[in-house]
Order: sequence, then C-alpha cells, then structure tokens
Amino acid sequence: MYNLKGNIMENRITIKSADDTDLPVYVYEPNGIRSGSLVLIQEIFGVNDHIKSVAKKFSDEGYIVWVPELYHRLGDNIQLGYEGNTVEEAKKLKAQCGWELPVMDIMSCVGSLKISHSVSLIGFCYGGSLAWKSACVGYGLNCSISFYGSQITDFLNLNTRCPTLIHLGEKDMSINEESQKEIIDYSKSSTQPVKVYKYKNADHGFFCNERESYHKKSAELAFNRSINFLKKFQ
Repeated sequence: MYNLKGNIMENRITIKSADDTDLPVYVYEPNGIRSGSLVLIQEIFGVNDHIKSVAKKFSDEGYIVWVPELYHRLGDNIQLGYEGNTVEEAKKLKAQCGWELPVMDIMSCVGSLKISHSVSLIGFCYGGSLAWKSACVGYGLNCSISFYGSQITDFLNLNTRCPTLIHLGEKDMSINEESQKEIIDYSKSSTQPVKVYKYKNADHGFFCNERESYHKKSAELAFNRSINFLKKFQ
C-alpha cells in the first residue's frame, strides 16, 4: 500500500531479481509531471532514513525513484545510523554483499523501470562505486551519477556505457589525490561524456546531513549539478 508523505508517494514493493530472489524496493512517486526515473543506490549503511530523505528530495524534482535494499540476502530491512561503531559493522555488510549481486539487483530495477520510463542511476559512497560499475556493465541507462565512490578506481579498466557525473570531495582520504587524478585522467579520454567535480573543503559523505562531514555549500551545489545533468540526458 502507498503512504502519502507530504506530496510524495512512498511504497515498499518486491520485485524479482535476475537470480529469482525477492528484492525489496522503496518507491517514491511524485505528484504531477514526471521527469523520468532513477535507481538510487545506498551507502554502506543500507537504506536508512538519510537515503530515504535523498530519494524524496529527487522525487520532489519530478523523478520516480526506486531504492533497492541491496543487503536483502543478509537480512530484512538492514539499516544503520552513523554513530558509534556502525562504520565497522557497515564495512562487514558491504564485504559480505560484494559487487556482482548488487549490480544484478540494480540492473533488475533498471529493466523493470525501462519498460515505461527513461532510467538513470545515482549512488552514494558504496553506491557511488556501484553506480559506476553498473554503468560500465549494464545497458539502457540514460546517465549515471556517483557521489564519492571510493572504489571507482578499481573499475577504471571498464568503459562506461552512458554519460556519467562524478562528485568528489578534495579532503576525502578514501579517494586520495592519486585516485582522484586517475578518475580525472579517465574522464579526459572516455568515449562517453564523464564530468568530474571536486569540492573544496569537502570530505567523504559531504552530501549527508546526518554525518559530521556534511558540507552544506558543496551538497547544495552537487544537488543542483546533478539535476542539471539529469535534465540534459534524461
């Protein structure tokens, strides 16, 4: 059943992933004119309240947003906050989850949405790297957006198949200066448009207003750039 939150419709549905497992997906549908659809990809902390608020934010711009629960094979509705020792717990979940099954789940969402809508990806942290990898191995995407994907450099041997936008924080030590240079160098030779923005004084997680690293100015600028990028390629 749909729940109305403000002017945004939220629903948790289940679809079949490509391995025939049941994949829970949060769905956010805007009222009014629709601009296209997004598959929004979680951080290492699962589909928590912050990720849901980001989905609502993009839905408010007219996008149908699907948020798959990528940890669904490890347990139901896993979501962590940002306090205490949750980072270590989240890293363990990410290690268990890996890369291939999440990419399969993401592309299963893309396939379902593609029947009726244009589809793009947007991911944060772990999801930023997954957005990059999915854009390299999947088909049918209009564009992909990655926020501080710390393992993008692990997949620079792959070629993105759609226009891609990457947001990086200059102070992000999980994507050090050398890694950021690798990404920028890749963008200059890519056959697809790859735009990289670096944000001064911004650290890893600068878009998340629940983390100490939140950087309001950079977050607002990155959001506006993301919307403009989506409008250009959707």
